[in-house]
Amino acid sequence: MRMLAIALLGLLFCQDPALPPGQGSGQGSGEGSQEKSSQKSSSKTLKTWPDKEAREKVKAFERQLKPKKISMRVRKEALDSLVGGINLQLVKPIGKFIEKESSIVLKRQAIEMLSDQPKVNAHKMILKLLKKTDVTSNPQVEAGLVTALSRAGYVAKDWPAIKDVFESDYDNERIPVHEAVLKLVTEHKESQAIPMLLRNLEEPNPVNVEVAENPPTAYWKARWHAWAVWKGQVKDALFTITGQRFSTAKEAKSWLKKNPIKVKKKRR
Repeated sequence: MRMLAIALLGLLFCQDPALPPGQGSGQGSGEGSQEKSSQKSSSKTLKTWPDKEAREKVKAFERQLKPKKISMRVRKEALDSLVGGINLQLVKPIGKFIEKESSIVLKRQAIEMLSDQPKVNAHKMILKLLKKTDVTSNPQVEAGLVTALSRAGYVAKDWPAIKDVFESDYDNERIPVHEAVLKLVTEHKESQAIPMLLRNLEEPNPVNVEVAENPPTAYWKARWHAWAVWKGQVKDALFTITGQRFSTAKEAKSWLKKNPIKVKKKRR
């Protein structure tokens, strides 16, 4: 018994009194370092590729995609071969990939990669893709393109290309598109969006229900549901542009009449 007591005392004195159990040099610190390493490895590192290197990468990329039937794994590998590179020669092949690719996941990845390319070239390609209905038929893809446009040097003259995107459909599947447009408007303080914001500021209610052209009940239900999701973003966008908080469209119009907002024609 005496020997057992001495052994237990020895174990107690060997512990580091400054550290609680599980926070010594063992498992606890190891998990922390692994998490930091994982975060570091998942972060995107971009590098401008020399023209020769970019040309070679593009050729290899196109060779991988040449066969008519290719698995998603191979298409993913081909796309990943261009990850991290910046060169105007990448814009066209990435844009072509977005047009032809069937996987929404890979399309979204390619769109993000496109937005990292030289702004002038990427900007033109994104606008081109936004006009292709076969590309924008999926709301996730369209939302990705709107976000990419915001990143790739959006300017006021681009507004016509996306002004109808928000109100074209209030279906629940298009909520990501609505949110992407609102984020762009807020980030760039796009004053041309004010009429659109005012139309969507208040809770939507059916008007002129007796008129034949009035949208069906399903439309108003979908619109109300969408509005409930992003109504706060509409108010935030208006605040960013005007510096004022409005509860109603009437209130906003009254203020804007006395304090007109000029459209800033920012040039690229």
